[in-house]
Amino acid sequence: MPPFHHPCFLMPLAVLVLSEIGNSHGHVGLAAAASSLSSDTRTTFQLTSGSSIPLLGTGIGNLPHEEITQVIHNQLEAGVRLIDTAHASNNEHLLAEAVASYDAHAGAGLDPIHVVTKVWYTHLGYERTKISVEESLANLQFSSIGSHRQIFVHMLLHWPRCNDDIPWMNCEEEEMNLPQRIKDAGPPPHLNKENAFIDSWKALEDIFQQHQDILETTKGSNSPLIASIGVSNFDLDDMKRLLQTARIPPHIYQGNAWAVFHDPFLMNYLRDHGIFFQAYAVMTGILKGRNASSTSYNTLSRTSRELHATIYAENEGAVITEATVVLAYFIRHNIGVVPRAASSAHQRENSINAVHSVFPHLTETQIENLHLAIPALMKDDSNDKPPVVSVSFMNSLTSPIQVHWIQPETEKEILVSQVIHPGSVDVHGSHPGHRFVAYDPDRTVRKEFVVDAKYGESQHFYVEL
Repeated sequence: MPPFHHPCFLMPLAVLVLSEIGNSHGHVGLAAAASSLSSDTRTTFQLTSGSSIPLLGTGIGNLPHEEITQVIHNQLEAGVRLIDTAHASNNEHLLAEAVASYDAHAGAGLDPIHVVTKVWYTHLGYERTKISVEESLANLQFSSIGSHRQIFVHMLLHWPRCNDDIPWMNCEEEEMNLPQRIKDAGPPPHLNKENAFIDSWKALEDIFQQHQDILETTKGSNSPLIASIGVSNFDLDDMKRLLQTARIPPHIYQGNAWAVFHDPFLMNYLRDHGIFFQAYAVMTGILKGRNASSTSYNTLSRTSRELHATIYAENEGAVITEATVVLAYFIRHNIGVVPRAASSAHQRENSINAVHSVFPHLTETQIENLHLAIPALMKDDSNDKPPVVSVSFMNSLTSPIQVHWIQPETEKEILVSQVIHPGSVDVHGSHPGHRFVAYDPDRTVRKEFVVDAKYGESQHFYVEL
């Protein structure tokens, strides 16, 4: 594993996190990636629910409604079998209609479709969540509009709570605008922000168990069946609270791709509990970081051009771009991705065939370059990721140091900064109350630090004698 070199001091941490994700599921780590790429035909991931989910999908949550039918037709034609949306997007019924119209035109389309959809924070609480789930399942009833394709639903809690600190959230106004039947079903969740999502999870557990019983007794159904349950945009503390009371742990965590590289505490926790990570905002993060890290973007572009030339020589219809390479990188490490692609050109770049054509041709040098370039591009902040405290460690010693995170429950020290050279700084996303310890190579110096900054703030630590 390479040492830290400013300004890319976060890179080895990203390699460590991705390696541990792969190893935790019985797959090869990064050290063996090059030797195994030629045999990698992985398209799905086995969840702890017992169901599989495609690693590559497409997101339609924010698409204009008039574009949805054509986008879904194009994606189905390209082999995509996973579609990501949300109840709040008000397009689940359009998704179902688009699949049905495609099936009618194609004549037969019996491969199951997987849909990730979500319960909005206005519907947190046991009874409100049940209503949201029932509405989503009714919207996704393909058989009622002419398609007999099986649909597997992965139902998530979209957010743990409404948060007025996020500019586009307005808790009281959104509550006031709800239909009366939703208000009557349960108390306003914004008045019970710490516990409403716990009650929602109990509802998801009960509904999931009911659907598992259907699967076991009927071996299938023409109605949408919930194949897994999960959460989105939860921070580490929320995850810990949830798992303290959960009868069924989440099968899926959907979050900003930024977290894969820059929130090791969350990623380690998900790995330790067998929770699959599905990333959104993959290409948004890359494009935001393009100007801030032009060297890394040039590395990514050069790699995509090299791969395109190689693959095009075998298949003149191939299109390999930066997006194709980034998606392949995530999928190769068992990270699910749901990019949004409205244009037909982007849909070709994001297609299963394009992404999987990359695997056999990646060289060890290209892999190592991507290990450095992609995390560097993903360093840009995003309003969509859960709040964190930005903590930095300045090495004021004359020798290199390592920094470990102290896991609260076990006191185990987990390496997060492999090497910080004298005079260099390393930055991590953390949480209030977390503890770190720094060592010199001989472990003659030991310095412990406690994060006492609030979410959204920064805290700087000096490692000195």
